[in-house]
Amino acid sequence: VGPVKDGYYVLVLGRLIVGTAIGLASEGGPLYISECAPPTVRGSLTTLFNVAVVGGQVFASIVCGIVSYLPSTYNWRLMLAFGAVPALLQMIGFASLPPSPAWLVLKGRTEDARKILYQIRGLPAPEGEEEQEAINQNDDIEFELKEIVDEHELAKKGHGVSLWKLWRAHPAVRRAMTLGCMLWAVSQLAGINTIMYYGASIIRATGVGEEEYHDGEAHKHRDSLDIWLTVPLMSMQLLGIFVCYSIIDKRGRRSTLLLSMTLVWIGLVLIALGFAADSPGFTVFGMCFYLFSFGLGLSTMPYTINSEIYPVEYRSKCVAQATAVFWLSNFLVSLTFLSLARGWGHAQTFFLYAVIVVVSEIYFYFQMPETTGLSLHEIQQLFESQGSTTAAAATNNGGDAAAGVELPSVQESGQGNEKEIV
Repeated sequence: VGPVKDGYYVLVLGRLIVGTAIGLASEGGPLYISECAPPTVRGSLTTLFNVAVVGGQVFASIVCGIVSYLPSTYNWRLMLAFGAVPALLQMIGFASLPPSPAWLVLKGRTEDARKILYQIRGLPAPEGEEEQEAINQNDDIEFELKEIVDEHELAKKGHGVSLWKLWRAHPAVRRAMTLGCMLWAVSQLAGINTIMYYGASIIRATGVGEEEYHDGEAHKHRDSLDIWLTVPLMSMQLLGIFVCYSIIDKRGRRSTLLLSMTLVWIGLVLIALGFAADSPGFTVFGMCFYLFSFGLGLSTMPYTINSEIYPVEYRSKCVAQATAVFWLSNFLVSLTFLSLARGWGHAQTFFLYAVIVVVSEIYFYFQMPETTGLSLHEIQQLFESQGSTTAAAATNNGGDAAAGVELPSVQESGQGNEKEIV
């Protein structure tokens, strides 16, 4: 819609439609993956979602850089229109995806859910006389299906429960919601989109390429250069995400997140020092270090953790709430960065972001449990157990919960809390 007709309002309408679609995808994608993936690789597969997001940004920057050399009367139209191509390819691909087992159980189609579980685990679906024998031989899948069915029995109790009641009367869900919303808020308040949106402007503020802009011929290609400058920056984040993909299910979510946050605030300090010292090379190095560090964990963990920490009966509400916090934080940083940079200076602004990350890391150190290798049911038990959210229980790849110590039953605790809510 945006590029096909002249007019500001038509362009805005097109961007609103695209923004709505991106909002739905940012919530639905990780949620679908978490409901279909085996617990042992759920983190890695959710990371692939973020690889696709950042990889798409890198690819889009390259395409826009190439198109930018065309006449300015229509090159921007092509940049917007080309975005429809991957959307159409995705729509075609999604038609072949099965519904998630959790959704099928929610709709009362348990047998269909069993067949889909066998299908996505790479096993032939049991049929006819061999059905009972196949079921007996695949205890893991049957146990997984039973957990899904048990969780959705609880899900029926979540209808009509507002977010306000969850915050007020359900301590376990409140802890999960606080953690999930904090993750998304910090991922944006760390300043990532100041680099993604204004990376070229920040680089120019350091003085890189300033002498070239005084040349008349080079000045014609300034817009193209600004676009190309974003490609190596985004590529550093993509590299960090690939490293995260290789370690997330081995090192653990908690350890990976804390490592990433430590390196992120170091990167922010390096950027600030580069501006304070008026050193373009040092500033650009700090930006590359920061983006790699952000991709290492803080870019991915909000997707992964928010898709797995909420009880199924409240998951859709909680994920929607956390996604709203993400976009509000994104908007806040995007709205205030240029004003802060002009009023305080770039160095002070990036020091502020570093302080936010340090304070947040302290919070996550004490409140973030390890969820690697746990089923969604076991993760909910972690939050039902008050002590499991301390650093002591969170270490050693999940602490006592991951080691097999019996925790309070989610069903029993959930029923008790539900009485308080209702």
